[in-house]
Amino acid sequence: MKRFLTASVAALALLLTTGLGARAGSISPDTVAWTYNFTPGAPAVFADGNASAGVTFTNEVTKTAIGSSDIVATNVRVFSTATAAAPDLLGANGAYTLTLTLASNDAGTIYSAPMTFTGKLSGSFSGDSANVTNVFGPDSTQSVNLGSLTFSVALSAYTPPGPPGQTNAGSIAAHVTVTTANTPTPSSDAPEPGTMLLSGVGLSLLSGAAWRKRRQARVTVPVSN
Repeated sequence: MKRFLTASVAALALLLTTGLGARAGSISPDTVAWTYNFTPGAPAVFADGNASAGVTFTNEVTKTAIGSSDIVATNVRVFSTATAAAPDLLGANGAYTLTLTLASNDAGTIYSAPMTFTGKLSGSFSGDSANVTNVFGPDSTQSVNLGSLTFSVALSAYTPPGPPGQTNAGSIAAHVTVTTANTPTPSSDAPEPGTMLLSGVGLSLLSGAAWRKRRQARVTVPVSN
């Protein structure tokens, strides 16, 4: 009977451990595929007092990445016909927004969320020169939970644009870190369901063993004459 009791409890413990382990499993952050798209608040910011000169932002098509990655938010270019001696200026103007839409597939469910980032371009540019600086806003680092994963996005790099005739564009880039989302920690005062079930079944087995022992003892006691 003792061997039966020990084997039963051990088997039940293994079953509960296996079940809880299976539920705890989640998608690996390093292998998750996700899509992203940055949309500028406006196609361009214009020079102070001159709507025929400014800095443009591209709206890239939706792209896919896997795990943590650097991504390009937008390309920037200047347009101007001013001379280098009297360039166009970005002072009062130059504020911009970029809205990032992230999406991921977690166990067959599509999760999506937008995040809006801000920044400010300043400086001067002409038909032959470009001196445009950038300052990211206080919201340059943001995080969002998509299913069982956390996406942390940080605008991380700015490459200034060259003169209007330059083939290569400037850019604004971000780094996205994908991690497992934090889950609440059960209170230490409250036993886990698996522990409660295991304790209950164990007590039942012990009670059954005690009852059988008492019954066997009554059967074997000799009757006096």
